[in-house]
Amino acid sequence: MRLRILLIALSLCVCALVNPGNFGTVDTTRRLQVTRWIRLGEPPVRPNDPGAGPIGRNGVRHPPTGVGQSLVLLPFDAISNAALEPVMRRAGLDSTRQSQVIEIADAFLMQSFLTACLLLLAYDVLLSFGFSPFVGACGVLALLLGTTVLQYIQCAQENLLLLALAMLMLWAFRRYRADPRARWALIAGLAAAFALITRMNAFYETAVLGVYGFSGVKQRGRGVAVFLIPVAGAVVFDRWYQYLRFGDVLSTYIGITQRQFRPPGTPENYYFSYPFWKGFWGAFFSHDKSILLFDPLLVVLGAVLIWNWRYVDSELRVILGCLALLALIYISSAAKYIAFGGDVAWGDRYVLLPVQMLCLFALPLFMVSLPRLSAWGRWTLWTLVAASVLLQAASTTIAPNLEVEQRKLGYDDGVLWNRAINIADLLLDRGDPGRYAGIPPEWRSLYYFPYQLRARFPSLAQWAIAGWLVLLVIVPLLAVAIVREASSGKRAAPAHQLQ
Repeated sequence: MRLRILLIALSLCVCALVNPGNFGTVDTTRRLQVTRWIRLGEPPVRPNDPGAGPIGRNGVRHPPTGVGQSLVLLPFDAISNAALEPVMRRAGLDSTRQSQVIEIADAFLMQSFLTACLLLLAYDVLLSFGFSPFVGACGVLALLLGTTVLQYIQCAQENLLLLALAMLMLWAFRRYRADPRARWALIAGLAAAFALITRMNAFYETAVLGVYGFSGVKQRGRGVAVFLIPVAGAVVFDRWYQYLRFGDVLSTYIGITQRQFRPPGTPENYYFSYPFWKGFWGAFFSHDKSILLFDPLLVVLGAVLIWNWRYVDSELRVILGCLALLALIYISSAAKYIAFGGDVAWGDRYVLLPVQMLCLFALPLFMVSLPRLSAWGRWTLWTLVAASVLLQAASTTIAPNLEVEQRKLGYDDGVLWNRAINIADLLLDRGDPGRYAGIPPEWRSLYYFPYQLRARFPSLAQWAIAGWLVLLVIVPLLAVAIVREASSGKRAAPAHQLQ
């Protein structure tokens, strides 16, 4: 119990530490407006944001996204408004400042909740595969601090929500395979259902994890039926939501957006006109979006599996195979999308879900395989683990927009190389003026909220930076406390962990 409390505390501190003072992306700001539409009856798209979505029924403009993240934001937005609005009015803040403060609170509350859920579920998933508490805790810390999860905590895209839901689905199926009761199938189905109304390509993990969850289980008919009930309900809800917005139950929001926003003279399938093989191989080898560059723990996992495949238990082989298949499905389905990799994003955000789930197993498998690795192999992989942590820390230092704009200016040596140069320029207070021509000052400074405050409220920023530095010290102390707490409950690995 104490370890889980520490994981929750770590989630709160990390989310406070990397918070940029907003959602980090206009996509989530638009989803918040849908929350306000549901909760307060405001327009689903702000009047000053006409490009936010296509025109639907009765001439009303709607964002072309699922409603899942907007529903998650709803309670947090209600809490933030109820708690902070009276205080802000007494302080004399104008409506713009009030909106900014509410957005900061919404981002922190939502991301802290989802991060805590993710870490707790990931820890239990690792234990279910026979890893010791110590190894499981190390795996969870690596997922948080050594993968792109950290950047998507800072940038409140819906990726973190979808990853938490997929982890909940896997956790429930692990329970179901050990004890095939209907309640575990129902939990998996509810997780899949919410993922489907968040993003429609959640059908991929629903199908792949569903096949995994029910394969090899006797008398699974009732479990499959219970699982499919909420999934079917989500499909019906999604079609109703589509009709409510656009008056059509057979279309998709991407298709409607494409019809209304496709530039003249472009192909009918404009949104999916990117060269397939360029997109497919780019997900692996592009210097701007490669999953191998942005999530090096994937390389660690691959090396350990190649070296120790015959020692890995069949249960682990099956789930790793399923997740690898899921990654290929995601990569193939997103390969032709015109905004390759998500454009302004750290890594290829359209394929990160299966990659991050695979990375969960990288450090645990590496740690239990240490006795069978040579000295140079151990040092090489430990170096990659350390590089992964440094890389993800670097991902939070500056807004991802900077490297995207620099690419337009002709600095096209790759995101990671440009990020290294930008951090060095920032620390040394130097830089080629051409690299930063026309780029807003907030994208050329540290992206953390206290440092962003310096441009507008320098006196307040001093105190905020002091508090941020305290959090910077607390986070590694919490990580050490988690590892020590897990070590005190260390047990021998069960026989089914490794053969």
